[in-house]
Amino acid sequence: MTQEVRKKIDGILKQCATIFSNLGTKTPLDVGCDKLAKQKEVELLEQIKNLDEEFYNTVTNYHSHANEEKENQEQES
Repeated sequence: MTQEVRKKIDGILKQCATIFSNLGTKTPLDVGCDKLAKQKEVELLEQIKNLDEEFYNTVTNYHSHANEEKENQEQES
């Protein structure tokens, strides 16, 4: 991965973090609801996929695994 691609990916990941960190704050950066935040995240992750598919697979596989673990913990409670 080139430094240029890395900087682009870092910017996209920052946008993802911004979406979720502002969710529910009722500020201009708040997208309003969890469903819309997830939709925007998918769109941003697609941009990463276009830049570096291997990195995209790493990020989305981790994300899927983390969600599965969270669901399992909630079911056990």
